[in-house]
Amino acid sequence: MAWADAVLDGGGHIDPTDPLLDRIRAQFTAEELVELTYAIGTFAGYSKLIVILGLEWDEEIPVVEVPTPGA
Repeated sequence: MAWADAVLDGGGHIDPTDPLLDRIRAQFTAEELVELTYAIGTFAGYSKLIVILGLEWDEEIPVVEVPTPGA
């Protein structure tokens, strides 16, 4: 989740000195990180496309917020 936040909040730029990169690289291979980052960007793009095309739900759907651990 922290990686998704960094990718989406950073405007496409991640500071190379960010300690988050060390944590991410310890958990994922370079290939996995590319796939994960691509998926994050793809889903963010789809969500914007849905809004642009006016395809949002017409009715209220339940929203569950789960706080980020340690935040």
